[in-house]
Amino acid sequence: MREAIEQFQPALALHGHIHEARGTKRLGRTLCVNPGSSYEQGQLLGAIIDIDGGKQVKKFMLTSG
Repeated sequence: MREAIEQFQPALALHGHIHEARGTKRLGRTLCVNPGSSYEQGQLLGAIIDIDGGKQVKKFMLTSG
């Protein structure tokens, strides 16, 4: 996955259903987002992402509820 992101540099890479802590990271021009999981606490975790014309991520926010 990392090699494809580094090669093609999409604006956004969304990752889910992996048992890792939530977080974000940039790989070159790509914003990688993992909203995380919190099944034990019954929490719904997510992300709100604002994309400018499909070319760049303008802003993002990790959410919980």
